[in-house]
Amino acid sequence: MSERPVVLIADDDEDVVALLRTYLRPLECDVVQARDGEEALSVAQSRLPDVVLLDVMMPKRSGWEVCQALKAVQRTAGIAVVLMTGRGDVKDRLTGLQVGADDYLVKPFNRDEVVKRIQALLGRGRSAVEEVGAARTILESALVDRATGLPTVAIVIDRLKEILIEQGEMGIAFIDIEQFEAIEAEYGWAFFDEFLRRVGMALEEEVKHRYRNALVTAHRVGGSSFYVFFETRGQDLTEENALEGSSNEMRQRLIDSVRERFPSMQAGQIGFFVGTTRIDYRPQIRLERQIYQGMGTASDAVRDAEQQRKKQLTKELRDIIRRKRVTTLFQPITWSADGKVFGYEILTRGPAGSSFRNSDMLFSFAREARLAWALESIALENALRRLRDMSLEGRKFLLNLEAEMFGESEFRIHEMVSFFAEHRGHFVFELTERAAIEDYATFRKFLDEFREKGIEVAIDDAGSGYASLEAIAALSPDYLKITKGLISTLADEPIKQDLVRMLVDLAGKTGAKTLAEGIETIEEYNACKDLGVDLIQGYYIAHPHQALDIGDAEAAKSLEAYRAAGAKN
Repeated sequence: MSERPVVLIADDDEDVVALLRTYLRPLECDVVQARDGEEALSVAQSRLPDVVLLDVMMPKRSGWEVCQALKAVQRTAGIAVVLMTGRGDVKDRLTGLQVGADDYLVKPFNRDEVVKRIQALLGRGRSAVEEVGAARTILESALVDRATGLPTVAIVIDRLKEILIEQGEMGIAFIDIEQFEAIEAEYGWAFFDEFLRRVGMALEEEVKHRYRNALVTAHRVGGSSFYVFFETRGQDLTEENALEGSSNEMRQRLIDSVRERFPSMQAGQIGFFVGTTRIDYRPQIRLERQIYQGMGTASDAVRDAEQQRKKQLTKELRDIIRRKRVTTLFQPITWSADGKVFGYEILTRGPAGSSFRNSDMLFSFAREARLAWALESIALENALRRLRDMSLEGRKFLLNLEAEMFGESEFRIHEMVSFFAEHRGHFVFELTERAAIEDYATFRKFLDEFREKGIEVAIDDAGSGYASLEAIAALSPDYLKITKGLISTLADEPIKQDLVRMLVDLAGKTGAKTLAEGIETIEEYNACKDLGVDLIQGYYIAHPHQALDIGDAEAAKSLEAYRAAGAKN
């Protein structure tokens, strides 16, 4: 036998409560009472009644506020709410609709009307609400950040609304990892996922001691930033800079904690931006909007700090270019079939201890600061000096250049082209399209000039962005360098496998070779080999080094480990 339904009557007028008890007797339900808005909210949250009758004008919290609070949270959203008032104005009815009320009763009550409406709400049941809850559970599993295991804001929004309603105020902190693109580009996605996980753990540990009842969330799935929500009621935050001082201290504690876990990283590579704010509960504004507006305020504070950081970085980069403080590195590229070294990609890195130690960070920021050509010039100059001092040993060398640079007259007469022509068959221009090539016919002429000098051509990031099938068909490259985005988790994603297989087939038809970059795991190595990719490159094979023999030794060691793993299997 099912339990009797529960109806909560929230009204400070005892006569009204007694009258409604009499009216509801035929419905055979249990009736509980609350005498003000706060008590009504507390009882509703603990008893979870089937129907709540709320007097609009109650002490402590109005019926509108209680209704909004109940409907804003998943646990109580399925409770049917009926607002009661002595006023029947259209404005009052619209207000009730806006806060989520299910029905509306106007005093003085009509017995038959009360019984009819409450009976309909009790008969509605909760099956629809339960179905929504089940669907939401499935959705929430997809909204957990895979790297950190932290929930995103969408999962905890109901709890945040409860905190804001119960406490009347709430603090929000936004934490963003500084130079996260550079960290991932230099160390690879697998390392960066572990880095994110450790940052999340350090953040949870830090806020546990700093803030009361704090919730840590990932900004979004696969992101590099976090939100912390915490209670502020009763804390002394009257001074304007109180939260700012707290955030500065937390920033340094995070840096120290993460640096301890990753001692191999340089000090300047680990940094965080932290922005904080406090919001007060305003019943006239939708709860979600209040929370998201507060999140925006906290993140805006970080954006201001990032702008200041960009000014500092621009100054630092100008100094690097002026003093020509760049280093040329060589990363081995091996044949997938036998692991033998095919050649090297020539990479340029900023000075150790600087913000531009990573190649991707160095060049991407140079483009943003409009210093790309100045940087490119000293990078080419330094690379040429290194190449002149070494034996090429019959190996290939890939040099990454943006397609836009080919329109620069300075580049076409650069001494590097002459050096490449003197050593025919050793060099490959690896073209990166940051902007679409508008005139393929003219651009093809540039490439033909280089090919006449024995310089081959590779298309970088094949399978993404501007490196389209049109560009591949129009330029007839000698190599297709498959983008890292397709290689990452390749072994587990059939769609990526189909795309790589398509590029391998296309390369075969055009006489080109395929080169997969960003190999970080044995699974990715095996997947590329099985799909017929010719050449491979990545941290699983070898890291970039200044000396070729060190890179060769690292590649040989990786191949030996691979063969050993294969023998065990």
